[in-house]
Amino acid sequence: MSTATAPVNEYVSSLTESAQNETALSDVEILRRVRRIQSGWSVTERMDRRREAGKRFASLLETLALDHHAA
Repeated sequence: MSTATAPVNEYVSSLTESAQNETALSDVEILRRVRRIQSGWSVTERMDRRREAGKRFASLLETLALDHHAA
């Protein structure tokens, strides 16, 4: 079984072109967009998201601690 793929140079070129056409957002614009999205969340959704963020943060700290001890 064989698969057809685009040459790497074409792929990289298309990525570069799209990246060059994008405008970087300011921190203020990102914060405005995030707050607009968050304003539509219910209290339950906010609690669920905060709980999940806490779990992910604890996992990150645990991973960093393990990496630090391994080094």
